[in-house]
Amino acid sequence: MKSKLAGALANAALVLASCLAVLLLGEAVLRVVHPKYEHLAQATWDMDVFLRDPGRRPTRWHPDTGEQHAQFLNNLGLRQHRNFTVADLESAVNIGFFGDSFTENTTMAVQFSFTEPLDYLLNVEREGGEAQLSFNVLNYGHDGWGTAQSLLRYEALGQKGGGGLDHVFYVLIDNDLNENIKHGLFRLNDRGQLERAAAENGRGFGSALLSNLHLSYLALDVALGFSGRMGWSRFDPPPSAFPLFRQLLRRFKEAVETDGASFSLVWPPHIDLPAVAAIVAEEGVESVSLMDCFAERDPAHLRTPWLRSPYRFKNNWHWNEAANRLAAMCLHRFLERRLALRPLSDKAVEGALSRYYAAFEPVPRGPAAAAIRARYVPLEDGEASVVDALPAPRAGKRIVSATFDVYLHDGWLAYVKPGCEPADFDSTFFLHVAPVDAAHLPPDRLAHGFDNLDFWGYPDQSCTAWARLPGYPMARIRTGQYLGDGDGIHQVLWEGEHGFAQGRP
Repeated sequence: MKSKLAGALANAALVLASCLAVLLLGEAVLRVVHPKYEHLAQATWDMDVFLRDPGRRPTRWHPDTGEQHAQFLNNLGLRQHRNFTVADLESAVNIGFFGDSFTENTTMAVQFSFTEPLDYLLNVEREGGEAQLSFNVLNYGHDGWGTAQSLLRYEALGQKGGGGLDHVFYVLIDNDLNENIKHGLFRLNDRGQLERAAAENGRGFGSALLSNLHLSYLALDVALGFSGRMGWSRFDPPPSAFPLFRQLLRRFKEAVETDGASFSLVWPPHIDLPAVAAIVAEEGVESVSLMDCFAERDPAHLRTPWLRSPYRFKNNWHWNEAANRLAAMCLHRFLERRLALRPLSDKAVEGALSRYYAAFEPVPRGPAAAAIRARYVPLEDGEASVVDALPAPRAGKRIVSATFDVYLHDGWLAYVKPGCEPADFDSTFFLHVAPVDAAHLPPDRLAHGFDNLDFWGYPDQSCTAWARLPGYPMARIRTGQYLGDGDGIHQVLWEGEHGFAQGRP
């Protein structure tokens, strides 16, 4: 009897060890061959507000092409490749978008997310109108958010959105109602009133382990894809989700309007939730229906299931670049009416967008492309230059001589190391700029007295990395390279400093 039991236990242990070995091998192969889940496995999930550290540079793979793109986080912790100073925000009409992965759009390069071409369209010069206004479109989206996190993120910004948000949009996705229940950040008391629940930061060992495995996300993708093909609903919320959503939406709207801003809800092109739509209407929230707008421009849209839609990725259920372009056009039309702007013709909008997207072709040329890139990807432009837009490195003045020689020319810094090795550029470049007038500093840098423009440098054929200087008058810059991580600088490899006479180079 004992020998049979021992044999059974030995067999069970062998089976368990074999399964574990297969899982480990599968995990290793998946990480090497198809590392598309790296950003998810490395994410730190804090179910409170999800405030991100400015200056981080995670990477993501395009779900269809497999190409890798960087995801810079600007000085406000937003996934936008430009920083916003106090002066930038005070001198413009500020429009903030809140939501989840459909808003943040990590699956594509940032310039193709709807917020960037929308920003460009709003700032196109309009003939015959009043004095030209300036607009900033800020993207507060974050993977995995529900209504609760968007609300908390807005409230964390402070009075009028911290930077003075004038118009706030919440992009609703069908799984938001489930996220509100799952995250447990708010609950309804016995009187149906909204109460803040204690945040449960951190995870148990089991959930932490599973969330770090690439196989977990592969299994989730397979399950979601199968349920979509079978026609099953993936996001059926429980009955308790609807009254909770109503109270969260009501509080969001009241908070925004108390700050003197407008509040609107955006319906994506593939979402049709009558019960939720009824709540939105009853709460008096103005809505923008991208489904209706898409159908006006593409009559086949309503007849095409999202699984086969040309507006979603082939290998991912999120919307693709084409959908984001059309969404920018639809939201632009809505904002033209909201802001009482002189409308652009359809031809003018198409022409403007053609100029915008042409600036991000593999070899953009000319001052127009350089000007567009200078606004929408300046953090990247410090790494990869625009053809015909940059001078030869030694055409300028050498202001630092160290491991790298740093040259100044026409608003650019060129970091030159003849005979370089790729490893020379593996460490982060830091660039700290002290303006003559502190009003040019972003809000989070006022206490430090300098602007943090750190970047990663990629060499061109002349062993040069590039960084664009800000346009405001500068008192001095300090630059170099360092080793570090999210906890800060561990070792400065080299550094140099340069002062400017009367704020000019």
